[in-house]
Amino acid sequence: MSPTSSRRPRPRRAGIRPTIGLVVEGDAEFAALPHLHKSGLLPDCPPMRPINLRGLGSDLTPMAVATRLVPPIIQHQVSGLPRVICCIDRENRESCAPEFAREVSRELVRLMERKNRSTANVSIVVADRAFEAWLLADAMGLHRQRVFVREPSFHCFEEQMGSGAKKGVVELDRLLGRPYRKSVDGPGLFVKLDLASARRHENGGRGSRSLDKFLRTIVG
Repeated sequence: MSPTSSRRPRPRRAGIRPTIGLVVEGDAEFAALPHLHKSGLLPDCPPMRPINLRGLGSDLTPMAVATRLVPPIIQHQVSGLPRVICCIDRENRESCAPEFAREVSRELVRLMERKNRSTANVSIVVADRAFEAWLLADAMGLHRQRVFVREPSFHCFEEQMGSGAKKGVVELDRLLGRPYRKSVDGPGLFVKLDLASARRHENGGRGSRSLDKFLRTIVG
């Protein structure tokens, strides 16, 4: 989204891409996703400045979600950041992840136009169904690393609600052999992912289409 603020971003050192704004739903994503740049996990990944919404709720309509996104997006724009990526969860919504992203984007355009703001450089990416599905996208690899003490029984977790409709938490409990701690285990597992495997979803791959979409958006 093109910032309309007159504030100029600070000059950057040669070879470092401009920082982008990130808006996420919860603590795990807030801690985990910036490591894509810090750790070098994702080549050509820019630095990220995250804002944590601390939950959206699966009952929120696309309009309600867009309304929550407006303030942090504008905050990033006023800071002079050239791009903003909003990472939200599909949860139990009937709309598929791409359609839910389009629904939120349409509402966001209208809300931002009322504030004389552009959405040209704002992207909405939807985790299908939640951040935990991205961790489970490389479940076999994490088992091979002995991070998961049990071998996964599923092939691909993308789009699944999981046991108890808890969107992967029960599966992570089983694989870890102990209760999954979202704010601690989430970031710790994320940095151990083999991203090439975790994003490989075509031709029978075990990975996550929505994670692949997020990674492509980050470096785009």
